[in-house]
Amino acid sequence: MDALQQTLSQAIGELPALFLENLISKKLQNQGITAPKRLSKKIAKHLLSGTTEPLSYKSRKYSGTINLAFDEADTEEITRALDRFCTTELPRLLTGIARRLSLKVFKDLKTRWANEHALQDAELSEFRKRLKQRWGKPLGQLRMLLTMSREWGQNAHDREISRKKNKTKQLRKILIRLHVRACQVTDEIICLLENGLADGAMARWRTLHEIAVVAAVISKHGETIAERYLAHQAVESKRAMEKYLACYKDLGYKPLPAREQKKIVKAYDQAVAKYGQPFKTDYGWAALHLKSPSPTFAALEKAAGRAEMRSYYQMGNDNVHAGIKSMFVRLGLPDDYDGLLAGRSNAGLMEPGQNAAHTLTQLSVLVFLSEPNLDDLVTADMMRMLRDEIPKSFYRADRELRRDHKKHQTAS
Repeated sequence: MDALQQTLSQAIGELPALFLENLISKKLQNQGITAPKRLSKKIAKHLLSGTTEPLSYKSRKYSGTINLAFDEADTEEITRALDRFCTTELPRLLTGIARRLSLKVFKDLKTRWANEHALQDAELSEFRKRLKQRWGKPLGQLRMLLTMSREWGQNAHDREISRKKNKTKQLRKILIRLHVRACQVTDEIICLLENGLADGAMARWRTLHEIAVVAAVISKHGETIAERYLAHQAVESKRAMEKYLACYKDLGYKPLPAREQKKIVKAYDQAVAKYGQPFKTDYGWAALHLKSPSPTFAALEKAAGRAEMRSYYQMGNDNVHAGIKSMFVRLGLPDDYDGLLAGRSNAGLMEPGQNAAHTLTQLSVLVFLSEPNLDDLVTADMMRMLRDEIPKSFYRADRELRRDHKKHQTAS
């Protein structure tokens, strides 16, 4: 599309010459000289060249000497005409031209898109094959770990449903729900890794880490904090309602029904009245047990015994938010933070891959070994063994990639 702008810039650059041609034509007419249009153009070009030599021009229609004089009034006339054209006529013309061109080019793009799409599919298929050749083993092991965790979770869930006692308690149910969500997030991580999107995978690991930390804190403090965690829905619902009410008009949406608003506010007021003012904060459900009026996620990490993952968590944050760090430090750019990456890469899969294995295993063992039977103990040991193998496989693939990358740089 730059060709269009270049053509436009060239045309705009010729505007002074065009306005000068018009002025010259007027001066010639005032002298009673009927000259071909190309004469005015030739005179304008001669004047703009800066030469002091007289212009010689041969024409069958006219012969003789032409004297043209230009004063300050002529300069002001050209300047006013240019300003008027650029401020009024040109924007209107450009809008119309852009509209006609966009319709034409867009139609052409849609006509050609089927072939382009097929080409991109073929290129993506080849990329996935190359990535699988390098990272296939650790990615396969990670998917195996996820499968083990899912099956373990299904068995635990079925066992929980069959129980007749403790039906009113929430701890076990919440932990199982957190595990279910962790499995889904892990699947998303694997999907991103299999498609060469390491930075996106690290962003999703950040969520997996948060789920594991919350599960660890709830598991540590038991039923009372599980009750508060469940009740905190009232706080989050009111916060979501307030955000919706602040912007629904701009979005063109309908307002939330008054009855629904009253219901949300009533649940919120009851929860705060029961659990206290600190309950209103982001992690207010943990305020009592962490002995803090406004607990932070860092405090939750410390309470969960997961503070050592803080630097990786920050790396995940960088890939979620639009901070300056995320503009330069990309997992998909090995040792080349000055480069630009707008899509897939076969680099950087090690960190999110090994972190996902570590966190999913931690969470699974935490949730399902609270009341273990023999099957649980065996499954936990198998997951730990596989977890220990996965980082080694990722490391070997990463080391091979860096070696090949270095050879390529040397050859280049």
